Amino acid sequence: RASELVCPICMDILKKPVTIDSGHNFCLTCISQIGKAPDSSLKCPLCQNSVKRTTFRHNWLLESLMEKIQAVDPAEIQPEMEEGKCKRHGERLHYFCEQDWELLCVFCRESKDHKFHTTSLIEQAAQKYQVQMQSHVEVLLQKEKEIVQDKIHSQQKLYVFKAHMELERRRILMEFKHLHQELEEEENFLLSRLCWLGHEVAKGRKFYTTSTEVQLNSLRKLIDSLKATQQMLLRQMLRDIKAILCRYHGPTQVHCAY
Repeated sequence: RASELVCPICMDILKKPVTIDSGHNFCLTCISQIGKAPDSSLKCPLCQNSVKRTTFRHNWLLESLMEKIQAVDPAEIQPEMEEGKCKRHGERLHYFCEQDWELLCVFCRESKDHKFHTTSLIEQAAQKYQVQMQSHVEVLLQKEKEIVQDKIHSQQKLYVFKAHMELERRRILMEFKHLHQELEEEENFLLSRLCWLGHEVAKGRKFYTTSTEVQLNSLRKLIDSLKATQQMLLRQMLRDIKAILCRYHGPTQVHCAY
């Protein structure tokens, strides 16, 4: 990769590459300018491991590779070299500040704004937050699963409720149908009973009317006979008085049949 041939400090092709104890490669000039400690130790700009200046090893193999790529068109590696540079210092961004949530270059990390902050390599920070994000994703997936299960359970309860409501509706309709049928039968019975009573009353009235007509005719005839007898001679009246009185006591009483 072209990025492995680039100094992490100056973001340029490695010049006089040296390998320090941490295993990282830098330009000799760039790594020599890092750190102002009076002793011979410093911290690796990438991994922050302590290294000694006296252990810098000239990387002849890497320098040989540098010579071989001199003929390569710079445009082939320039896009990757330009990627992720610090806008303030023009250096490559290697670190992540935990306090300010910012990407830092070597000089940003050593500045007063971030010197006492917790920083880590971008790759390490990315891995750390990927683990956290994965944990969050798992929690959300579990939550989604629970919501889906609750939704299914609610839909099942709704289905059961609707089925129960339909059964209840049919039961009510059936009960009222039977009730209407019973009421209709009761109505027909009462109307039939009333009609029968009407016929019976009419029949009794007709019988009463006929009977009273016969009795009235008989009474009228008796009255006429009594009136006629009053005109008879006394002897004739006494002779016929028995028959007249028998006719008077003879008619039977007729009572109303309703």
